[in-house]
Amino acid sequence: MSYTIKMTPEDFQVEEIPIEIPVNPEGKYLILRIRLMNWETNHFVSYLSKVLSISRKRITYCGTKDKRAVTTQFFCINIPGTHNLNIKDCEILESFRSDSMLSLGDLRGNRFSIRVQSDIDENIVKGKYRRITEQGGFWNYFGEQRFGSVRANTDIVGKKLLKDGVEAAVREYLYDPDIDHDQYRVNLGKTWDYAAGIKEYPEHLQFERAMMNSLVHEENYSLAFDTLPKNLKMMFVHAYQSRIFNRIIDIRKEVMEHPETAVTGDYVSPCDSLSNINEEQIIKVDNFNLDHINRMIKSGNVSLVAPLVGYLTPQIDGIPGEIVQKALDEEDVRREDFNIPGMKEFSSTGTFRALQFKPVDLSMSDGWIRFSLGRGMYATTLIEQIFSD
Repeated sequence: MSYTIKMTPEDFQVEEIPIEIPVNPEGKYLILRIRLMNWETNHFVSYLSKVLSISRKRITYCGTKDKRAVTTQFFCINIPGTHNLNIKDCEILESFRSDSMLSLGDLRGNRFSIRVQSDIDENIVKGKYRRITEQGGFWNYFGEQRFGSVRANTDIVGKKLLKDGVEAAVREYLYDPDIDHDQYRVNLGKTWDYAAGIKEYPEHLQFERAMMNSLVHEENYSLAFDTLPKNLKMMFVHAYQSRIFNRIIDIRKEVMEHPETAVTGDYVSPCDSLSNINEEQIIKVDNFNLDHINRMIKSGNVSLVAPLVGYLTPQIDGIPGEIVQKALDEEDVRREDFNIPGMKEFSSTGTFRALQFKPVDLSMSDGWIRFSLGRGMYATTLIEQIFSD
């Protein structure tokens, strides 16, 4: 099946489903529910901090969103009083104060409305959706935007950071010969003259320019890396973990056709109606509980999980362990590599992620597909699995 999405920002609409946020008129934080169009989250926060004349560290949010979309998001600002914003393509829908600070991940999920252009009859698409759902749901791949919506090398920066050090990571962020063709990036890659790079790089590439400005003043790559926002720095290693997770799914699909069959050595977790797992309750599957676990998976009470590999990820038994090890071997990376010397805040102990999900309240009509997903689940991977051959 052939299909196209996101022809215009209005074709891809996403609205955050927040956790409960208690309202307190005297609260420390200003909470804004904002509708944005054509704003990538990190760049919006940087711009917002300038408009409010505050450090961007005083602005937090629940989830990052792609630029080419209409997004409704919650932002938490450590600032007194109320503020009217006059920012292009930005509309404040709700404003209140709270004593609860919002952090990345503080949401239950997202509601999506997406226009899909396809020459395939909607009844055929609906039939495929029903078959996938009956067979255990959708593989919980990370979407391509996890690795960068403009330059898809966020995961490569993460691997460089783990394997080759911070200088290699900084240079990869500034120029990747495999994907970059803009002359200003090519010129930098020839000379690594950062003073010349600042003159050539466009003004809107504020993160790259801040890195190079730091390197002009002192050739210290750790300091240059630290000019990036903390949440962006964290994304590099997380993106690399995501790439390995996607490969784990690929390998598992070669062994097991459907995503709801547990085998000895697997792990599962309780899940809610949006397929969100409880990372504090990870249960190992063995020969004694295997049948019971498989019944619970089919009932929707638990979900199979696989590791987002980190330095404390346990050794996994059986076929699931062989799958994880094969993915690591292909990358020539070890669990302990995720413990980065001298960069503890960017090291990762690892965690688990659901292998499967099922959308909630999915409907299709007149070229639009609407549904809700749990946090960290990608609408694009759902649509790809429905519409691809």
